[in-house]
Amino acid sequence: MVKHLWWMGVALVSASAWAQADGASRPVAKVGDVAVYAVEQRTDKRMFDETVTVMSVDQVHIKSIHLRPNRNPPEIEGVVTLDWATVVSGASGTRFDPPIAGFKFPLVVGDSWKSSFVGEGNNSKSKTDLEFKVVAREKVNTPAGEFDTFRIESNGWINGVSWSGTIRMSDVRWYAPSVGRVVRSEYKDFRGGQLWTNTVSELKSFKPAP
Repeated sequence: MVKHLWWMGVALVSASAWAQADGASRPVAKVGDVAVYAVEQRTDKRMFDETVTVMSVDQVHIKSIHLRPNRNPPEIEGVVTLDWATVVSGASGTRFDPPIAGFKFPLVVGDSWKSSFVGEGNNSKSKTDLEFKVVAREKVNTPAGEFDTFRIESNGWINGVSWSGTIRMSDVRWYAPSVGRVVRSEYKDFRGGQLWTNTVSELKSFKPAP
């Protein structure tokens, strides 16, 4: 079984949106928005940049191209709903049914929700159950600068369908209303009680569409 890297694309897909006036409301994506993230896969001792470019926005979906030069293929299309529920991961191309409800707008500290879905891609199928909570407002420093953010934590289990086993995962994302995107994320998963994946992503730059 390969490492379950699909989740890392969830936060990065959501990088393709611009903020509403009150900050905590659902952002609005624009074709041509470009965000660059520094990604550190600590367990594999790899570092690279990922560029996320919004390619289309319609009444249902936001589609973005996720470019990693060190990946084959280097470009993968990520798809989210207008509520930022992830339909296709830009990290792996994994498709989710129903989409992952990774956000609940407007964001309010103390709010919590659950999301259960089946992920399928790369000859692998699994079922995941996650719990989310907006735990705090925090200041976060990234290569793109300092941001006031909402800290969103999620925890849950990935259960094999086409493979045998269970993976425990946790994820923390810092969403900045001022730029309408996740500016930092920390993802970890564990197999047999041992850390298997540990990935940190940080916003390096953002160029909104004209």
